Amino acid sequence: MQVATPWIYSKKFDSLAIIGPPVFVTLIVLVFGQQIAAVEDAPLWLWVLLVLGIDVAHVYSSLFRTYFDKEEFQRRRTLYTIAPILSWVAGVLLYAFGGPGMFWGVVTYFAIYHFVRQQYGFFMLYRRGEPVGGFGYRLDQVTIYLTTIYPLVYWHTYPRNFQWFSNFEILQIPSIFPELICRYIYISALILFSAKEARRWAKTGEFNLGKVALLFATAAAWSTGIILFNGNVTFMLINIVSHGVPYIALIWIYQYRKKANQANSSNRFLRFFQLKYVPLYVLALVALATFEEGIWDWLVWKEHGELFGNVSWTLPTAALIILVPLLTMPQVTHYVLDAFIWRVNKKGKDIRAVIG
Repeated sequence: MQVATPWIYSKKFDSLAIIGPPVFVTLIVLVFGQQIAAVEDAPLWLWVLLVLGIDVAHVYSSLFRTYFDKEEFQRRRTLYTIAPILSWVAGVLLYAFGGPGMFWGVVTYFAIYHFVRQQYGFFMLYRRGEPVGGFGYRLDQVTIYLTTIYPLVYWHTYPRNFQWFSNFEILQIPSIFPELICRYIYISALILFSAKEARRWAKTGEFNLGKVALLFATAAAWSTGIILFNGNVTFMLINIVSHGVPYIALIWIYQYRKKANQANSSNRFLRFFQLKYVPLYVLALVALATFEEGIWDWLVWKEHGELFGNVSWTLPTAALIILVPLLTMPQVTHYVLDAFIWRVNKKGKDIRAVIG
């Protein structure tokens, strides 16, 4: 078998940092899932690890791909200036005229869309170099989307004991038939995809390990976190780790590769992307995440006083209309910009120029 995978960086790096996290966390849940599912709320140490160390941190990691990179910021100055402003203004309008319920509903479904698209994006990176168009291409697209969409349909059909965000209830599908139809389509797509890849391997001797592994890792993680187990902590573990860790790694390796490809560049920012600075990179992300979550806890949630300190301030609704969208602006901007910064175009003037 000849492994014909266009790795994002290398087989070792991708296996550990991109494909490995969803596999690793899924195995943990499969082995210890019953005990984990019995825990209603994550203990503080786990909350710090997952929320501060990964979930919120991965949002701020995109700063290293956009605003902190002077060269990149100049290239898309208008986009990077307008996106956060529009995100905040849209949030204020939603909160003011639709209330907290509508606001968090829109943010939640935007987050779900973002999570779905990230897996599609990683998958398409692993299939770059393969033919675009035709049955095989469309089957690949349908299958990777179904690895995330089918578990979401299941979640919208049957009651689950977890939420994506607080103060939000998922919309329920009133009939089980959409889920049943989607299930059979999903299973059929997985079978057809497997047969197609096996046929390609038998015919050419080539096997795209990265693409296949990413697809089945995604399928396993989403199905385990949403369908197989029905606990808040099991969902948090799989959802956050399988999404956040690969993204943080992708940001780092993108800039690390860019530095290597532009050895004579005047962009001093790229000098930061050396192996010795990885701990500083992680520390910076955790510091930014802690600062944001501290403000959330002081002024809105008041759930982790033992970590951030107890603050007795109670803000009026008018202040929350301004503040809550402002605090969600980093993550909403992150969702918006992700639709642009990883796009692979036919001219190669984008991520393809860096990762090959």
